[in-house]
This record gives sequence, C-alpha cells and structure tokens, in this order.
Amino acid sequence: MRAFSIFCALFLAAAALAAQAPSSKAAPASSGGKAVGTLAQVMRGIYFPNANLIFDVQHVDPAAPPRKRPEGSASTSETFSTIYTGWQVVENAAITLAESADLIVTPGRRCQNGKPVPVQRADFQKFARDMRAAGVEALKVARTRNRDQMIEVTNQIADACANCHEPYRDKGEADSPARCTP
Repeated sequence: MRAFSIFCALFLAAAALAAQAPSSKAAPASSGGKAVGTLAQVMRGIYFPNANLIFDVQHVDPAAPPRKRPEGSASTSETFSTIYTGWQVVENAAITLAESADLIVTPGRRCQNGKPVPVQRADFQKFARDMRAAGVEALKVARTRNRDQMIEVTNQIADACANCHEPYRDKGEADSPARCTP
C-alpha cells in the first residue's frame, strides 16, 4: 500500500509538471539566463548540503544498509529520504558540485552584500574550475565505491572551498563590504 501511495504521489507530481510545461513553440531554456539568487544562497542551497553529503563519508559508510524511517512518518522529506541512498547519494552530490561551478560564475550574480560576484577575476575563475575538478574527481571515486579513496577526495573538496573562502568570504560578517573583494 505504501509503494502505491508513493507511486501516486510521483504520478501526480509528474502530471502537475507536465501541465505547467511550456508548449513546444516556446523558446528553449538557456544557460545564459539571469542569476536569481545571491552567491551565498547558491552556496547555502547547493554547495553546503552537497559537500556535506560527501564529507559524511568520513563518518558513515555509504555501503551500510539504509536506516529505517519511523513507521507512520508522513512528511515529504521523511517519505523520500530513503529513495536515493548510499553511494548513489555520494555520486549525485559530486555531480552537483561539479555542475554547479557554472552557477557561481554566472554573470550578474551578486554577493549577499550587494557587490557583484568577481566572475571576471582569473583567481575566481580558477577557484570555480578547481571546484568542478574536485566534483569530477569525487564522482570518479564514488563510482569505484572505495570509501578510503573517497575520504581522501574530501580533502580536495575542502581545499577547493577554502581556496575561494579565504580571499572572498572570510572577511567579516555576511553583509560586510569587505566580502567579495580580494
């Protein structure tokens, strides 16, 4: 019965998305769209949770059986928390880190303090490439299912984060005018 309920929820969600989909005459989406969120929002919504899913490998073996969710739990996050588990979660997080490098260099994106993200600076571009490379390496290792090597890759991800945070983020409070300035 539970599987049928999940199937129905997924079917209804897919139907709702299909109903909202633009007609075939609409222009295709492009990657050249305007930035919507601030750099901090991209970091908090995409990078922070996904990097932490990878860092979690240091303490939790992705090959371990998934935890049972409590009976009677009905929230969406509880219902769907066991759909993607183990190494698949690590792979998805690695893909997200790699692919999201394009988001942090989107022209027009602003920092939380209102300054433009320094996307034209060579060092900032290098930091984005380094994050992409760390994500690609994490994906490569996650596919081998080698936890020890994955733990080593967490250092590359942490370094990619720190290399950008030190000159651009770690300069006072979130709204500090010193942020986003090398």
